[in-house]
Amino acid sequence: MQNKMIFKRSAPAKINLYLDVLGKRSNGYHDIESIMQSISLFDELTLEISDSSAFKIEISCSSESIPNDKSNLVWRACIAYLNAIGKSNTSKCFKFHIEKNIPVCAGMAGGSTDCACALRLLNEAYNFALSEDELFKIGSSLGADVGFCLTGKTAICRGVGDIITPILCPTELYLVCAIDNSSVSTPEAFKMLDDKYGTNAQAYGMLKNISDSIEKGDIRLLGSLLYNKFESVICEKNPTIDVIKSTLLDYGALGALMSGSGPSVFGIFDNHEAQLNAYEALKSKKIRAFLCKTA
Repeated sequence: MQNKMIFKRSAPAKINLYLDVLGKRSNGYHDIESIMQSISLFDELTLEISDSSAFKIEISCSSESIPNDKSNLVWRACIAYLNAIGKSNTSKCFKFHIEKNIPVCAGMAGGSTDCACALRLLNEAYNFALSEDELFKIGSSLGADVGFCLTGKTAICRGVGDIITPILCPTELYLVCAIDNSSVSTPEAFKMLDDKYGTNAQAYGMLKNISDSIEKGDIRLLGSLLYNKFESVICEKNPTIDVIKSTLLDYGALGALMSGSGPSVFGIFDNHEAQLNAYEALKSKKIRAFLCKTA
C-alpha cells in the first residue's frame, strides 16, 4: 500500500416496502419478514489511509449529530475488518469522512449503510482481501440492516435481517421520502411492539403477495399492499406520520408507508409529475422531503 491512498463511495438509503415483526428471541433480537429496497438517496463516504506512528481511526461528518468515536458503526467496521485480515496492529491512520444526506434515526438505515460502505472501501483498499460472504458475515455481526446494505437493490429479508433473498424489481419506482424533525429509538419501537402484541406476534402473512407484485411490476397492487407493523405503535406517538401519508396519497401516491421504525415516510408514484406535486406540497407544509427513485 502506498503512503497515502484515498477511496470514495456512495452509501444508499433503504426503505421497507413490507415489514412484519414476528417475535422476540431469547437473545433480545427480533425475527422479521421484510422487503427492503435501496433508493437514490445517498451518503458519501471518503476513506483516506496514510502512514502513522501508531494505529488511529478518525471520523468526521457533515452532521454534528453523528458520533465520531467507537460508538459509530464505521469505527466498528474498521476494527472488525482489520481483525479479519490480520492487520489490527498496522501503523496506519484511517480517516473516514461522512457527507450525511440520509436523515438520522429515521428508519432508512443511515448508520447501517455507512457501515457497509466502510467495509467496501476497506476491502478495496486491501485489494479485495475478503470475499462477499466474509464481508457479509462481518456486516451482519455489526447491525441487523448491514447485510442488506451490502447486498442492496431489492431483497426479502428474514431472520433478524440476515437471511437475504434478492428479488427483481423490473419497474423503476418514483418516490417521495419525507420526515419531520422527530427521531425514533429502534429499541424503544421494538419494546412498544412487544408490549402491544407480546413476544410471539401473529404474522401478517402478505410477504409472498407483495413480492409477487414487485416481480410482476404491478405498481398499483404494490401500493395497495404496503405494510409496516411499526405503524401501529409509532403513529400514535407521532401524528405527523399520518399527515405526511395523507398528503402523499392526496397528491397521487399509489401507496404510502412509514419506513423501518420511523419516522420517515415514503410514497410510490407511477409518474414524475405527481411525484413532483407531492414533493412541493410537503415542502409548503415545512416538511423535509426528498425526490428519489429505486436504486
